Amino acid sequence: MIKSLFKELGLTTNEIKVYLTLLKTGESQAGKITEASGIHRRNVYDSIERLIQKGLVSYVLINRKKFFKATQPERLLTILDERKQMLDKKRQQIVDLIPKLEALEQHPDLEVSFFKGVEGIKTIFEDIVRTGKDYVGYGPGGQIEKILKYYLNHYMEEMTKKKMKRRLIYNELSKKSGFVKYPNEMIRFLPERYGSHAALRIFGNKTAILFLSEQQPLGILINNKGIADGYRKYFEALWESASE
Repeated sequence: MIKSLFKELGLTTNEIKVYLTLLKTGESQAGKITEASGIHRRNVYDSIERLIQKGLVSYVLINRKKFFKATQPERLLTILDERKQMLDKKRQQIVDLIPKLEALEQHPDLEVSFFKGVEGIKTIFEDIVRTGKDYVGYGPGGQIEKILKYYLNHYMEEMTKKKMKRRLIYNELSKKSGFVKYPNEMIRFLPERYGSHAALRIFGNKTAILFLSEQQPLGILINNKGIADGYRKYFEALWESASE
């Protein structure tokens, strides 16, 4: 666990060994570090140089000989904060870049995308959130919780922040499977005989057709205003016949 945490901070295997060795031995020359760590002397010097640059190792000169010493472990928190600042900066750069990349995209009258697996379904739901628009859809109730699991809470939190409203139609079986009703949702129900793992979400000019099987979730995302408007009319007909 310790080594994996160090690696997440950007340290190599040799750097980790050298740093831990110095913590145990205290001030040491390169030869002693080599002996205690089992790392080749040349690699020890390379690792020490990088650790000095990272502020994890310092040295003193005694009779013209270098004695190296590990700095206090609290320095690791500083490195973590520095990496966080760097990632935050890169994130902002990507956020600024996205509009330029989107401007390069082609926008045909009909665009169809296919998605497989849970990550693919997440991509579709992220697209729904990104629009920030209210949406409608039907199915399949509690099955969504089984497929998206913990991600669903994140998805709902983002929609709540954007105050996105939605009307959904589930089948009566969903009441028994323990589906969760979230803020800004209106839900109506159809008889159990109409239940399946198929689902539909209509948002903006897009229509998402979903098959939420636990074995292999599938999604088709259609970007076309005419198709979205047609499915909305179909949804309204179902909404009128569904019960509260």
